[in-house]
Amino acid sequence: MGLADLFVAVLIVGISCINAAVPSAAFGRSRDPRFLVLAGANAVFAVVGLLWAWAQLPLGPPAGLGVDLPVAVLVLLATLLLLATTLWPRRD
Repeated sequence: MGLADLFVAVLIVGISCINAAVPSAAFGRSRDPRFLVLAGANAVFAVVGLLWAWAQLPLGPPAGLGVDLPVAVLVLLATLLLLATTLWPRRD
């Protein structure tokens, strides 16, 4: 139960929630299912981050929710790459 683990888990939740907003808005405009898939992937990462943050709190989380810092950093990298896909400008 480290502070760094909790920080990375909360960071994953925050970035994933912010990153799910852009594809959701794009899906609302264009109805392109690719945007829905991208928003869904970010929602899954947000749920994973929430579960990992819960595992770091001293409230007695269920067994098996713990995560090591290297795994959390890899998931954080994946969420940052998903963020880059939504922020990268399109070439027409």
